[in-house]
Amino acid sequence: MLLVADSGSTKADWKITKNGSIVESTSTMGFNPFFHNAETIINALSENQSLLEAAANVKRVYFYGAGCSSDDRNEIIATPLRHFFKNAEVVVDHDIKASVLATCGDEPGIAAILGTGSNSCFFDGTTIHHN
Repeated sequence: MLLVADSGSTKADWKITKNGSIVESTSTMGFNPFFHNAETIINALSENQSLLEAAANVKRVYFYGAGCSSDDRNEIIATPLRHFFKNAEVVVDHDIKASVLATCGDEPGIAAILGTGSNSCFFDGTTIHHN
């Protein structure tokens, strides 16, 4: 199983996939390394029945979140995810990266996030150039 999360500071949307197909969608509170710690994250994950049931079978977690813009900040999110999803490789990256992957793939383009926090960037097909 593969798990993908798109997280703002308010809400995180999670997609559980198996064999390339989405088998379940769920939501939790958003996780932002500026505002949340490991205990808060583990408690929120533990309250979600879908994530609890899938946890042991998840092999990879891709978490794209607001505030996840440096290795130190990403580790604040990655550590509790590794603790909760014990059998999974965990990748944490900035939410703008998810926007780029979803809208541009590997082609140059402009990607944006509109929400509680907004952001945009130019993607040259390889590198994100923040605006």
